[in-house]
Amino acid sequence: MKLLIDENMSPEITSRLRTLKYDVKSIRECCKGYDDKKIVEMAVAEERLIVTYDLDFGELYRNFGASSLILRLRSKNPSIVLKYLLNFLTMLKEQKIDMRNKLAIITEGKVRLIG
Repeated sequence: MKLLIDENMSPEITSRLRTLKYDVKSIRECCKGYDDKKIVEMAVAEERLIVTYDLDFGELYRNFGASSLILRLRSKNPSIVLKYLLNFLTMLKEQKIDMRNKLAIITEGKVRLIG
């Protein structure tokens, strides 16, 4: 699964995902300051799952179908966020869930899949 990490995410998350051999592109590294619509266009064109804290991507998912994962965790500590993110990615792989044109919202208590 190819990931597109929004610039509001810690660079440590991007680095650790790369260490674990995930295909990761970081907005912070390649296109800092892009507006959300440009990010969506990139994600759709490259078939990447947007990973973000930004709730606006829920609306953009609805309008443009960009695969998105919104993290709604109390803590933004990279180690904690990475734990939830890796658990989610493992679940997708184990359950063979295709995230194309889907929105996932992760909280401490649950994972909600839409689409």
